Amino acid sequence: MMNLSALYGGSPQEKARIRIVYALLGTAFFIPLHLYVMEVFFAAACILAVLYCLRYGVPQCGAMPLMVPAALFAAAALVSLAGSPRALFGAAFYMFTVFQYILLYIGVILFVRGEGERRLFVCVIMAGAAVVALYGLYQYVHMLTLQESEWVDSSAFPLLQRRMYSTLYNPNLLSAYLLTVMGVTASVSLWVRKKVYKAAGLGFFCLLALCLLLTYSRGAWISAAVMAFLLGLIWNRRIWVVFLAIPAVLLFYHGGIADRLISIFSHREADTSVAMRLDMWSDTVEMWLDHPFFGIGWGSFKFAYPAYNELIQKAGITIFHCHNLFLNILTETGLAGFITFFTFFFGHFHYGRLQLLKACRESFSYMLAAAVICVVAAISVSGLSDDDLFSTQVSMIFWLISALFCNDYAENAQGRENGLRNYSH
Repeated sequence: MMNLSALYGGSPQEKARIRIVYALLGTAFFIPLHLYVMEVFFAAACILAVLYCLRYGVPQCGAMPLMVPAALFAAAALVSLAGSPRALFGAAFYMFTVFQYILLYIGVILFVRGEGERRLFVCVIMAGAAVVALYGLYQYVHMLTLQESEWVDSSAFPLLQRRMYSTLYNPNLLSAYLLTVMGVTASVSLWVRKKVYKAAGLGFFCLLALCLLLTYSRGAWISAAVMAFLLGLIWNRRIWVVFLAIPAVLLFYHGGIADRLISIFSHREADTSVAMRLDMWSDTVEMWLDHPFFGIGWGSFKFAYPAYNELIQKAGITIFHCHNLFLNILTETGLAGFITFFTFFFGHFHYGRLQLLKACRESFSYMLAAAVICVVAAISVSGLSDDDLFSTQVSMIFWLISALFCNDYAENAQGRENGLRNYSH
């Protein structure tokens, strides 16, 4: 783990670096719990990082995978603001989203060092998720009957009375967050050797899976199945035995779980969410065709969409995104933003696969590569029916996991390069 003694006996430069890491750890813990508290820790990390660079210079690091497409996507999103109908709002929204993601990404890559510190970040991510899950269960048990809730479509699913959302404000956003942490937790549980740790990891994974089930997010359930399939390919095909649990879930009719699951493969007139998405995607394609290269502006969908949908315009309803991750990015940032984001996002598959091939199966690096592959796959699938990364909390946790993986990959690459250099000498 992190060398805490460096704060007391280390060099001033190392003390300064570890203070930044502590602030980043605080950021990681509070990402899903409270945005304002998270911002305090993150602001502290940024200020400490600037002071560090002014005094000691920018830390040296080797070639970082995915840094170029990440930076190009940030630039494309910034350029897209030129076509935004609300440029000032777009600029402010950009600062609290894309710019913040890039700062977190760079901060982790530059200042986190060694496997011990990366392990500590993984532990903190899981600790934050434990608080989210426990609070979510408490909330769900003590929640009033929510027939009037905006998250419950009682006409299509009369048995469904409530959906868990915990600290993420929205059941679909909670499901996206749970999927990312489940990818990490599953990989950690399969990686650790001690039986007590495996049992604890499996128990925690089941807790997260229960919370995911109670979000009643159909896209997330499919994403979880894809994640289980990938875990079987990467670790052990015996993992696929979990698919035998699906019939048991189908028998669990309380709350309409089976009804909700079956609705994925059927069409109902009363299920307005499906019809709404289809209409929205059609309108969104028209929006993109009107602004194909640089988009309508980052975060501007809610301002531009009413002009393409008369019913929404008359009703005065605000639609924040088009409920499709990739289509939303294409529309808001154009081809420039879509291509760079696509390269960054799916580039994790390429580098993750390389890490799996190069790293020892029992290593932390192998585990982290498996985790990031599962996370990207899960978000990809759920992103077909929702824009989960619209949420700052979900995006921050994704960029954090990505940064930890890239930090580990670059450090391993540097180690292999040094080893070859020493061998040649």
